[in-house]
Amino acid sequence: MTPGTYYVWVSGSCDYGHEERCSAGAYTLMRNGEVVETYVASDDHTTEFRMILEVMIHAMEVVPRGADIVFLTNVAYIQQNYDREPSAKSAHPDLIRECIRLKALHHMVEVRLVPFHKYHHLTATNNLAHEAMIELRNNQS
Repeated sequence: MTPGTYYVWVSGSCDYGHEERCSAGAYTLMRNGEVVETYVASDDHTTEFRMILEVMIHAMEVVPRGADIVFLTNVAYIQQNYDREPSAKSAHPDLIRECIRLKALHHMVEVRLVPFHKYHHLTATNNLAHEAMIELRNNQS
């Protein structure tokens, strides 16, 4: 880990088995080995990918402009799409365009794929998203 760089563990959860299809995304933001903040967002009738993009946007807004940011996730879709100009077939073009806009405000932003079970921070962040998804679903009952 590079001193001064913001590392953001991002994960999501989606309840594809229910009509409401509740989803959530979460992050754990760290700098210099310390947790700066955690953040969770949830919604219904959407996907975990959309929620992960939403929490990434939040992180890029929270981190001071000009920073170096590394997102750590096990979701290849995010790495492949967060900064590519969306096509007519792209899912979530609004959020991808916002990621592109916010990325330009920072010195460096990248997404690295990491193995899910190897890193405590990733599994803990996934648990935050999963709990938020379950809470949202339970509140709809």
